[in-house]
Amino acid sequence: MKIAIASNENHVKSIIDQHFGRCDWFCLYDTTTEETKFIENPVRHHQEKAGCDAADLLMEKGISMVVAGRFGSKVVEVFRSKNIQMIIPENQQTINDIINQLKSKI
Repeated sequence: MKIAIASNENHVKSIIDQHFGRCDWFCLYDTTTEETKFIENPVRHHQEKAGCDAADLLMEKGISMVVAGRFGSKVVEVFRSKNIQMIIPENQQTINDIINQLKSKI
Protein backbone atom coordinates (compact mmCIF):
# COMPACT_ATOMS: atom_id res chain seq x y z
CA MET A 1 0.00 0.00 0.00
CA LYS A 2 1.22 3.50 -0.80
CA ILE A 3 0.62 6.21 1.78
CA ALA A 4 1.09 9.97 1.36
CA ILE A 5 1.88 12.08 4.42
CA ALA A 6 1.65 15.89 4.27
CA SER A 7 4.81 17.52 5.60
CA ASN A 8 6.46 20.92 5.86
CA GLU A 9 9.98 19.46 5.51
CA ASN A 10 11.55 16.59 3.59
CA HIS A 11 12.72 14.28 6.38
CA VAL A 12 11.04 11.72 8.65
CA LYS A 13 11.49 13.83 11.79
CA SER A 14 9.27 16.52 10.30
CA ILE A 15 5.88 17.25 11.87
CA ILE A 16 2.73 16.39 9.89
CA ASP A 17 1.50 19.49 8.07
CA GLN A 18 -1.88 20.82 9.10
CA HIS A 19 -2.90 21.79 5.56
CA PHE A 20 -3.09 19.02 2.98
CA GLY A 21 -3.16 21.08 -0.23
CA ARG A 22 -0.74 23.77 0.97
CA CYS A 23 1.96 21.57 2.50
CA ASP A 24 5.49 21.94 1.12
CA TRP A 25 6.24 18.21 0.81
CA PHE A 26 4.58 14.82 0.64
CA CYS A 27 6.27 11.80 2.12
CA LEU A 28 5.37 8.73 0.08
CA TYR A 29 5.68 5.56 2.12
CA ASP A 30 5.30 2.10 0.56
CA THR A 31 4.26 -0.48 3.15
CA THR A 32 5.41 -3.36 0.94
CA THR A 33 8.98 -2.19 0.31
CA GLU A 34 9.15 0.11 3.39
CA GLU A 35 10.62 2.73 1.06
CA THR A 36 10.23 6.39 2.00
CA LYS A 37 10.43 9.05 -0.69
CA PHE A 38 9.73 12.80 -0.55
CA ILE A 39 8.22 14.81 -3.37
CA GLU A 40 7.77 18.55 -3.38
CA ASN A 41 4.18 19.79 -3.60
CA PRO A 42 4.22 21.75 -6.88
CA VAL A 43 0.66 23.07 -6.45
CA ARG A 44 0.93 24.55 -2.95
CA HIS A 45 0.94 28.14 -4.25
CA HIS A 46 -2.02 27.80 -6.61
CA GLN A 47 -4.65 30.46 -6.00
CA GLU A 48 -7.48 27.94 -6.32
CA LYS A 49 -7.86 24.16 -6.24
CA ALA A 50 -4.50 23.47 -4.57
CA GLY A 51 -6.06 20.62 -2.59
CA CYS A 52 -7.74 18.97 -5.57
CA ASP A 53 -4.63 19.39 -7.70
CA ALA A 54 -2.51 17.82 -4.94
CA ALA A 55 -5.03 14.97 -4.67
CA ASP A 56 -4.74 14.35 -8.43
CA LEU A 57 -0.95 14.31 -8.19
CA LEU A 58 -0.99 11.74 -5.40
CA MET A 59 -3.62 9.54 -7.04
CA GLU A 60 -1.36 9.40 -10.12
CA LYS A 61 1.30 7.99 -7.76
CA GLY A 62 -1.09 5.20 -6.72
CA ILE A 63 -1.72 6.18 -3.11
CA SER A 64 -4.48 4.50 -1.11
CA MET A 65 -4.15 6.43 2.16
CA VAL A 66 -3.34 10.07 3.04
CA VAL A 67 -2.33 11.59 6.38
CA ALA A 68 -2.67 15.34 7.09
CA GLY A 69 -3.88 17.71 9.79
CA ARG A 70 -7.00 18.57 7.82
CA PHE A 71 -8.58 18.19 4.39
CA GLY A 72 -10.80 20.65 2.54
CA SER A 73 -14.36 19.57 1.73
CA LYS A 74 -13.69 19.22 -2.02
CA VAL A 75 -10.64 17.03 -1.35
CA VAL A 76 -12.69 14.87 1.00
CA GLU A 77 -15.23 14.33 -1.80
CA VAL A 78 -12.48 13.41 -4.29
CA PHE A 79 -10.79 10.94 -1.95
CA ARG A 80 -14.08 9.37 -0.84
CA SER A 81 -15.13 8.86 -4.47
CA LYS A 82 -11.85 6.98 -5.08
CA ASN A 83 -11.98 5.02 -1.77
CA ILE A 84 -8.79 6.63 -0.51
CA GLN A 85 -8.60 6.61 3.27
CA MET A 86 -7.88 9.92 5.03
CA ILE A 87 -6.21 9.99 8.44
CA ILE A 88 -6.16 13.06 10.70
CA PRO A 89 -3.86 12.54 13.72
CA GLU A 90 -5.26 13.69 17.06
CA ASN A 91 -2.06 15.51 17.98
CA GLN A 92 1.11 16.71 16.31
CA GLN A 93 3.27 13.78 15.30
CA THR A 94 6.32 13.26 13.17
CA ILE A 95 6.29 11.33 9.93
CA ASN A 96 8.35 8.65 11.66
CA ASP A 97 5.69 8.35 14.40
CA ILE A 98 2.99 7.85 11.76
CA ILE A 99 5.02 5.27 9.84
CA ASN A 100 5.72 3.30 13.04
CA GLN A 101 2.02 3.32 13.94
CA LEU A 102 1.10 2.12 10.47
CA LYS A 103 3.70 -0.70 10.64
CA SER A 104 2.19 -1.94 13.89
CA LYS A 105 -1.31 -2.07 12.35
CA ILE A 106 -0.45 -3.62 9.00
